[in-house]
Amino acid sequence: MDEITLKKQLLDIQNEESAWKDYDQQEFLDAMMEHIGSPDPELRDELIYRQFSQIIQYDDQLSDDVLIELLTKALGDEYLFYEIGDVGTDNIFKRSFSVLLIALILSKDLERSFISLPLLEKVRAELLLYLDLEQDLRGYVPEKGWAHSVAHTADAIDEVVKNPKLNVQHFPAIYQALVNKVFTFADVYVAEEDERLLTPIMKMLEIGLPPEIVEELFTKIPSFLKQQKEKIDEEKYWRLYANCKSFLKSFYIRTSSNEKWTLIQQRIGRCLDEI
Repeated sequence: MDEITLKKQLLDIQNEESAWKDYDQQEFLDAMMEHIGSPDPELRDELIYRQFSQIIQYDDQLSDDVLIELLTKALGDEYLFYEIGDVGTDNIFKRSFSVLLIALILSKDLERSFISLPLLEKVRAELLLYLDLEQDLRGYVPEKGWAHSVAHTADAIDEVVKNPKLNVQHFPAIYQALVNKVFTFADVYVAEEDERLLTPIMKMLEIGLPPEIVEELFTKIPSFLKQQKEKIDEEKYWRLYANCKSFLKSFYIRTSSNEKWTLIQQRIGRCLDEI
């Protein structure tokens, strides 16, 4: 099914001129997956993603087997890792919106637990690998809408860490992977990426991430930034510094909401004073 036909049919569903049950559902799912990364923001974001959200989260239109099939497909080289490593092309939309589909399916698993532990472990590992490998850090792309790969991946990881099947022993590695994405000089995050990265971190702290592992980071940041200032050019350094400081400020505010995070907040405050 081409984009024009898919867009028309999705608009018909949205406008209640037709319904999901009126179509060949497998053909429709295949078409939505084929065009999940369309550079057309209306088709990609307002129609395909919204329809996936409707049939997965709200209407329970898809069976467990179909959801697992979609999850497995989205994790593959033709979706999550499609042309991984390129920067500034439309391929980012296919990768980033595959992550959003993964997040939707993970969220549904919290309701009815159809994802096996081995598959959940694979999802965790692949999302962390994708987070590490993704180099296209653009937020909003003019005329084409949100790419937002870092934010979308943080959302998916948040669904992973909330899953009771996941062993909390994985939390330190997940925390490190999220933090690593803060320390970049490739671009300056301007679309609340730091806030989205913090959401799974705060959830892990609530569930079982040892606070001392979190606190250790704040003792290392000042010397790390000092070393980087001597190694990289000035423009790159100030991008790195901006991302780091924004993350720390957001973390400081998040930890002010509960007295049990007072020590962490104090450590962040000292770190901010030193950088």
